[in-house]
Amino acid sequence: SSHSFRSARHPLQKSALVKAPQPAMSKKDGEQKDLRFWLANIAGALLLGEGARVLAKAELCNLPAGSATLGLSMLPGVMMLDRMPYAGLVGLVASLHGFVLSPSKALENTKSWPWPVVTAGICAYLMATKKRG
Repeated sequence: SSHSFRSARHPLQKSALVKAPQPAMSKKDGEQKDLRFWLANIAGALLLGEGARVLAKAELCNLPAGSATLGLSMLPGVMMLDRMPYAGLVGLVASLHGFVLSPSKALENTKSWPWPVVTAGICAYLMATKKRG
């Protein structure tokens, strides 16, 4: 005898093909992956990189080895990645502090390490395009 095998489908299912579930990391707490999302992640990574650079070479920022400021060098990057309030402002200040403290040295360093300027630009963009309540 010939048996006919049917695909067992839920009555509300329209086809036998079911879409694969979306990966859990496709959105961060319902946040859309728009330009601001990607720029905030890039700025956070650059700020973390700059913080690590400051820790590795404290003399670049004219900080003594036991400075309390060294302990905060990673804070702007963490704030940006965690989407904390005022992260753009903190990132802008952190990326431009060298230009305030010693402008000539900062300009000279920009030739070989342009990332603080890039980060400042991204942070300024994020602050300017922020949707406020």
